[in-house]
Amino acid sequence: MKVLGLTGGMAAGKSTVASLFRKAGVPVFDADACVRQLQAPHGRSIPVLQKTFPGIVHDGVLDRAALRRLIAVDSTVLPRLEAIIHPLVRQERRAFLKRCRSRQVPLCVLDIPLLWEIGADRDCTLVMVAIAPLSVRLSRIRQRYRRGGLMSEADAKALLNRQMPDRERRRRADIVIKTGLSRAYAVRQVRALLASLLRERQ
Repeated sequence: MKVLGLTGGMAAGKSTVASLFRKAGVPVFDADACVRQLQAPHGRSIPVLQKTFPGIVHDGVLDRAALRRLIAVDSTVLPRLEAIIHPLVRQERRAFLKRCRSRQVPLCVLDIPLLWEIGADRDCTLVMVAIAPLSVRLSRIRQRYRRGGLMSEADAKALLNRQMPDRERRRRADIVIKTGLSRAYAVRQVRALLASLLRERQ
């Protein structure tokens, strides 16, 4: 089974690429969705978060705004949060891979924003990165914010500055998917990649 890692910065088009693989019938592990599930009301991470950060959980529900404020004022919070969440996500990821192998699927995708940072690339046969120009990414972030997103453009820029630069992602990646031109162009790239992987398998 080939395991294709998918990563990229905020608003780089990862979700679009992942959705194209799903539509092609390829199983996709979504790390962000996994985190949301872990942090959902009474989710697996909630008891530990409540114990580690008193005041951010009320009746089994995580107060995300309170957590963001805590991260903003205390530089030790984010590493401690990641130390709680990452092992749980790793367990879910390995269970996903085990299910895929038991079903004998030829290809699956690990959609993980911090793929290299957490060492998940070791689980991958190949790694692809979604990229888009910064202007396009900021435009996407503004659209999300206008639709009621939880992050302002200023917050987004601050987060982008903390992320791995795109030039480093491109250097490390085996495959680059460009999402800044059009959805149709992204579709053609993914279809060509799937065709290439199928030819290799045959």
